[in-house]
Amino acid sequence: MAQTEKAHARSPSTEHRTSWSWKRLFGKDDTNANLPVLPPDDEQRSSVVRRLSRKVVPELPRAPTFKRQQSELRDRLEPNKPLADERRTLSVDRRRINNPCRNSATAVVPHPRLSAPEFLETTETIESVLDKSDILTPQTQDEAKEFVDVRKEPSNIDTQSISTGAFDEMILEELEKRWILNLSMHFRDKSKREKFFVTFAETPTHWRRVTISLDYRNAPEGSLEEELVRTRFQRDKSARIYEAIRESLSDIQFYDTVTNLKLQTENERLHVHVVEDLSEIISYPPVKAINHLNCRRVREDELVFDSHLSGFVYKVKVDGEVFIKKEIPGPDTVDEFLYEINALHQLSGSRSVIQFGGVVLDNKGEVVKGLLISFAEQGALIDVIYDGEGQIPWRRRERWAKEIVQGLAEIHEAGFVQGDFTLSNIVIDDNDNAKIIDINRRGCPVGWEPPEVAALIESNQRISMYIGVKSDLYQLGMVLYALATQQDEPENHRPLNLDIFPAEIPDYYLDLCQRCLNDDPRCRSQASALLTLFPDIDDYYPHASGRSVPIVVDA
Repeated sequence: MAQTEKAHARSPSTEHRTSWSWKRLFGKDDTNANLPVLPPDDEQRSSVVRRLSRKVVPELPRAPTFKRQQSELRDRLEPNKPLADERRTLSVDRRRINNPCRNSATAVVPHPRLSAPEFLETTETIESVLDKSDILTPQTQDEAKEFVDVRKEPSNIDTQSISTGAFDEMILEELEKRWILNLSMHFRDKSKREKFFVTFAETPTHWRRVTISLDYRNAPEGSLEEELVRTRFQRDKSARIYEAIRESLSDIQFYDTVTNLKLQTENERLHVHVVEDLSEIISYPPVKAINHLNCRRVREDELVFDSHLSGFVYKVKVDGEVFIKKEIPGPDTVDEFLYEINALHQLSGSRSVIQFGGVVLDNKGEVVKGLLISFAEQGALIDVIYDGEGQIPWRRRERWAKEIVQGLAEIHEAGFVQGDFTLSNIVIDDNDNAKIIDINRRGCPVGWEPPEVAALIESNQRISMYIGVKSDLYQLGMVLYALATQQDEPENHRPLNLDIFPAEIPDYYLDLCQRCLNDDPRCRSQASALLTLFPDIDDYYPHASGRSVPIVVDA
């Protein structure tokens, strides 16, 4: 098929109606579920029609596709940082997902609190995108995947017979279960372009990795691109993208690896250029890479999806037991992923490190696709501190501090490094105990780096090799500072002022923080030594006391 040929998507159907049960999300019949027709008023009708009336044209990639893909390599992208009020909202959404007893008919997909693989990748350095037009050749027809019009069962939704509210509810449900935003990134050259990383459930058990490329430069009036420029939150942008191409997804033949959709409005039509995203293909480790581990092995089709938590992290069930499933985020993180598997396996039985639940294999049992860890009911410490609104009792925070130091000591004594030791990588379980997660030496977000790497960042050096025990200890000091001050974002308060500690904070705890936050890494005490400075906290707050009611022994 010539590259100029196009496969036109059907226009939104107005001949049928349906409900939005799980089966309906995937175009399957459900004769017992009929959507009551709600007669919309004119305003509601026009809103729905406006949002679904874009004419979408799936087609083959154009000649410059290879050059564009080269410009979208990860080292030329930076994660979009969620706005402060967006993260606050997501904290609430995450609690609603984790606790179904809360009043939550629908919960918006959480956006991850991102940690870049290395300090360097989180800087604000502007890097120019090199023009490689003189060395890159156009993608040949053999390199392109011919588009085949594989039409699945029509959506069947009469978009003009449901209210705006009902339509929004349907979209929200699909954003939770079918179109999941894992990550969004902008370009380091500050050009008006973005790339979205999405997991798309083609069926309840068949998930596809998809990337969406958008160029907002010279966006036509009334186009999707113009609308996205005016949209503030990344999750809302993802929702707009999904609404725009939702009816045409069944007409796209996805790659088994990673499919890139380049969206571009031309002549009042939204064109979807379909190509394999070569730069995002992950070389999953073969199963022999974990043959030395005596651990549980679960195939992907044995998992029951529950909800998306953040990034490439999901809540799932295996034989009725709840776990957290972590996937490999990208092609450059395979080694870190294997590091984490080995560390968690080695630390099985630790009191203060999350428990390892096994590995996830592909359905053929040939490659490793993810790992399982135990589920911590209360979520990340960053959200627990924020939700506490400065009212968490000191004895409770003190116990967490001791558990966190204990966990880091266990990690270091086992020969591993946490590598991204922030409040986001400490969780609180249903017994109110603190557990360390994400032992992968990945790096840390801006603001959490120890002072000795500042010069390295400014000189644009890749500093992953400098991540070690001493950087962990500095970040431990920031965690301890956050617990003392009940600040959920200590990175925004650097240089950290220990003089502002409340009067209830004992002297030994101040000494702990000072030892960790010393500018000279040689003066930072080992975690095992720091642990000896804690009093016997179990005397007044037994480790197995259960949930978050502190026990105080009267004198």
